Amino acid sequence: MRFKKQKVILFLLAFLTISGVVALYYIQTPVLERFEAHTYDLRFKALRGAIAAHPDIGIIAINDRSIAELGRFPWTRKHYIALIEQVKGAGAKALLMDAFFPEAESPTTDQAFADALTRAGNVVLASAFDYNPDGSIKGKTSSIPLIAGAARAEGHINFHPDEDGVNRRTLLVIEDQDKSYPSLGLRGAMAGLNVSEIVQKPFEIIVGDRHIPTDRYRTMLINYTGPPGSYPIYSFADVAKGRIAPEELKGKILFMGMTALGIYDMRVTPFDSNTPGVEINATIADNIISHRLITRSGIEALIDLFFIVTIGIFVFFMTARVSPRLTFPTFLLITVSYLWFANYMFEQGRWLSMIYPLTSALFCYVAATAFHFMTLDRRARQIRSVFSSYVSTRIVDQLINDPESVRIGGASRDVTIMFLDVRSFTTFSEDMAPARVVEVLNSYLAALTLVIMEHGGTVDKFLGDGIMAYWGAPLPQEGHAAAAVKCTLAMIEVSGRMSEKLRNLGQIPLSFRVGINSGEVIAGNIGLKGKKMEYTLIGDNVNLAARLEGTAKFYGVDVLVSDGTYVQSRENFIYRELDCIRVVGKKREVNIYELIAERGGIEPLEEKERVTDFERGLFCYRNRQWEEALRLFSAICQRFPADVPAAIYCQRSRDMIATPPPDDWNGIFESKQK
Repeated sequence: MRFKKQKVILFLLAFLTISGVVALYYIQTPVLERFEAHTYDLRFKALRGAIAAHPDIGIIAINDRSIAELGRFPWTRKHYIALIEQVKGAGAKALLMDAFFPEAESPTTDQAFADALTRAGNVVLASAFDYNPDGSIKGKTSSIPLIAGAARAEGHINFHPDEDGVNRRTLLVIEDQDKSYPSLGLRGAMAGLNVSEIVQKPFEIIVGDRHIPTDRYRTMLINYTGPPGSYPIYSFADVAKGRIAPEELKGKILFMGMTALGIYDMRVTPFDSNTPGVEINATIADNIISHRLITRSGIEALIDLFFIVTIGIFVFFMTARVSPRLTFPTFLLITVSYLWFANYMFEQGRWLSMIYPLTSALFCYVAATAFHFMTLDRRARQIRSVFSSYVSTRIVDQLINDPESVRIGGASRDVTIMFLDVRSFTTFSEDMAPARVVEVLNSYLAALTLVIMEHGGTVDKFLGDGIMAYWGAPLPQEGHAAAAVKCTLAMIEVSGRMSEKLRNLGQIPLSFRVGINSGEVIAGNIGLKGKKMEYTLIGDNVNLAARLEGTAKFYGVDVLVSDGTYVQSRENFIYRELDCIRVVGKKREVNIYELIAERGGIEPLEEKERVTDFERGLFCYRNRQWEEALRLFSAICQRFPADVPAAIYCQRSRDMIATPPPDDWNGIFESKQK
């Protein structure tokens, strides 16, 4: 019954989440629409990039160089007459002038300009509409009747950028007083396609055999070819003065407009925030002539809804049912895959929403994760509260995240094992009440346990007055050997502070010995499933760590590590090599080292000299130079009477001098300590 109830809640939550995103899609909230518009820009600039412009479209630029040569702008119409005659003489297909002439200059000049327009027969002039605040047309600005009547046609140059100022759409046709006014860009396309009339239908404008998808306002999405300069640019002065070869202009559709920064006609596009308006008009004509259009119509809306629902359902139920370790990578894979698909479709001319399907995926991911947390985390907390008192919280976390790991058996792990034993505990407890002994021991071991946990270790078990701990299991742990050694130094500090308190109370202070070994072990659950199980480590390397703790007593040192730990941590810590031994029950010899200090700290000169002299003495001892070894070790004993390893080697050197070993002697010491 409980499972059935959770299933109903799961389906209801998925339905509400996806329905909410579908509602946002139809409402078209400003925030999400703004993000969606930015993805339109991103696809141009960062994903698709620039594409080849139509070779028959060019721009005649009223640029800074032309103004410097022809004089202060605006110019006399005589310069335009020269331009029109040069363009006509070169055989250009059409000249679309992003300019209008609303005032008379002089009767002679205006008539000459009109005559030039009539002779050319292929010049389109611009017009502009003014709007009231409510969006209705207030008025129209165009050339004087003499000039306007001589031109082939008129094209409006109104731009309607989005709220963020970016021009993503163009108004192809403006309706005013039952008359249609095509845009300058559309006029350029009509000239290029040799079409004199257009057909307007709901959500579509037909230019010859080109069907242009539009919205109800007659706007078309602009498919930008690239940043400013994508089309060939000819300086106005060069064309008017005849400095451009006629074959360069022959058959071209030429847009004349202003590109000089001092004459404001700069627009914001997805590629650049300073794009001359004339280039946008050229791009519009290119889109229609090349039939490279971008649609966002009912078909695209259906595709959007399909992915909003499909991706949402998949992400929701995957997140609710699949392991968290796989959920997030899969979520990222779905996201990247859809982004790739949406960009691919964009390159095919379809604007599919990026934001809404990804919003659906994100909302469903969050909702399903919350559901997963509410239904499963309660049980996880119960498991953690029950077992955390018995095993490491890291093991409990693994059991919660991967219940399949709760089985008999184990896996090979590279770990560092520590065995710790409280020194002289029997003497400590002789003259103390049992309750007080337990109290002090618990306090001491608890403090050391906290240090172990703070350094990423797991306390495996308490061994009377000792501790077994390890690093590197159940989860792999980089630098586990260094972590264990650093933990040991921290425990020594804590032990020193606690011992000082005991000394002040008139009690015997406590200290400990540690044996540390690093190597491969079997880590896993040992015991009877359902009755009694324990996560622990087994193997030769565990036994070696235990033997090292006992061997530390023989050598009179606090911390003894194996060569396995030494190799993995010698970059971080200073060690003194003590011996090469073969512990009880083992055939393999092992080099053992005493931990001295952490590197980077202030090391007393005497301590450095002691370690260096010991290394020299050990070298002489192993190379059968026992007299020299005895001299070096004796000097250490004189300076450091408490140095047990040096005293041991003094005695060994004397024994070797008195009774030399056989020729096959290898210097390995057979340890009898367990």
